[in-house]
Amino acid sequence: MYYTDTTIHFPQVKNAVQMAFKQLSATSAASTIVTTAQGGFFVFAAPLAGNYSYQQTDADGNVVGFGRFPVAQNLATAPANFDPRSNAEKALEAIEAKIEGRILTVEQKQITIGDRSITYVNSITELERWRDYYKRIVDEEQGIKDCKTEVCYLKRV
Repeated sequence: MYYTDTTIHFPQVKNAVQMAFKQLSATSAASTIVTTAQGGFFVFAAPLAGNYSYQQTDADGNVVGFGRFPVAQNLATAPANFDPRSNAEKALEAIEAKIEGRILTVEQKQITIGDRSITYVNSITELERWRDYYKRIVDEEQGIKDCKTEVCYLKRV
């Protein structure tokens, strides 16, 4: 993982002379080409936060390496209104609010977080299913283990 507002030293594949990368969600932005290499690494300023696809090519233009890499927001330089929660955390909070009856208007029957959307959710069973789904994702992101599959110990605090 790389962070915004930093210099990235990206490993250079053998025989690669340039690296092109593009944000996965950006449809109109052009690819960025990096030709600066130092000590086996392509060196460039971190782009905006997001997920990127990259290709490294040799002098003849042949692709010699490819893949993806994430760039996360550097919290030390984040704007004051930056929300550090993951999309799953935001979705879980919205679903729990719906279950608790805090979202009551017709306009709020659609929950969209990132590239995922739940539309016109009416049954509590369906909401609970989505809540459980996002809860598993949030628990995984936060390293919380399920006591059904892991050995868990209760500790008095």
